[in-house]
Amino acid sequence: MSRKSTAYVRCQSGGKTKTYYFTGVTSIEHNLSLNLEKDSSQGSDIINGARNKPNQVSLSVVETDAEHSAGWSARMLGDMVSLKKNRLLCTVVTSMATYKQMLLTEINATQDEENQYGWSGTLVFTEYIPVTGGNSSSGKSKNNSSTRKNTGSTGTKKVLTPFQQLLSKL
Repeated sequence: MSRKSTAYVRCQSGGKTKTYYFTGVTSIEHNLSLNLEKDSSQGSDIINGARNKPNQVSLSVVETDAEHSAGWSARMLGDMVSLKKNRLLCTVVTSMATYKQMLLTEINATQDEENQYGWSGTLVFTEYIPVTGGNSSSGKSKNNSSTRKNTGSTGTKKVLTPFQQLLSKL
């Protein structure tokens, strides 16, 4: 088949590059957002607490055997499940943007009377951002918090009940 879908996925596994073109892409949703942390340093602007969330791309696709060989749609769904299960990093190419380092994180597939010889559904790809000191909010090297923290030890002092105190005096 020479027709190519408006969005496709390219992954590399075992030194080989595989490109997945869909029978049809009915919609593409791009989710690019910030997380505004409420716990910003005292005296700082809210901008300092803003962190990029991983980009997400949702592809609404239709797969059918009608335009391909028998079993095409089942193999395509199997390949998508394999990408998710094996957590392979992919490149998602759309007409608006190309996203690298993406993981297939969600598959919703439906087979119904409109598509008896295939399936339609949504594939959600989420950007993989490795956890490093620069990307993790828990990996802050400096704490400007004005809240006092007890870092001492309480020791092993035994607390006696009133009855034990009475017995110790006898």
